[in-house]
Amino acid sequence: MPQAVNPEQVIGLDYKSDGLYMDSEGRCCGMPHYYRKNQKKLTKAQRKLKTKQLYSANYRKQQKKIACVAKKAANQRKDFLHKKSTEIANRYDLVCVEDLSLRALANRGFGNGKATMDNGYGSFLTMLKYKLEERGKRLIRIEKWYASSKTCSRCGAVKMMPLSVRRYECNCGMSMDRDLNAAINIRNRGYEIYLKAA
Repeated sequence: MPQAVNPEQVIGLDYKSDGLYMDSEGRCCGMPHYYRKNQKKLTKAQRKLKTKQLYSANYRKQQKKIACVAKKAANQRKDFLHKKSTEIANRYDLVCVEDLSLRALANRGFGNGKATMDNGYGSFLTMLKYKLEERGKRLIRIEKWYASSKTCSRCGAVKMMPLSVRRYECNCGMSMDRDLNAAINIRNRGYEIYLKAA
């Protein structure tokens, strides 16, 4: 049964393609890029496969080696995501995130498609959702069109900014990291949605 939410136990997470997330308390979770770390080993193993006779015993042996390298990277990522999602589920009553299309982000032409697929953010949210539900807590997804990174978290003014600008500067005097500003907005919007539904 869902429990009442303490405003102090609400957190917002802003997705980061070069990490995992920035939270509304200013902590940035860096994601070890396990696929990239194992890429040299994987490329070498795939190159060796080309020298083997098709479907021979050595060919099959090399295929198994390739599968082992890929599985190791997937297991390392999964372990990291489980630990992070458990940590958040134990600590907070309500977690607010953006409703993102990660496939669209990976294909958008920003040059960070591999990083987006490597950080496993979609799996992280799946883990987080069921762990929160097991504890009687909630995950709230903010509507995808909400301008979290373009809105000032202090005065609510909306400002258009290119992606290259990493600091949010507002006319009201507020100045902070762009991702932190977005995470605070996501937290506030998520809590607002929760209160309306309660």
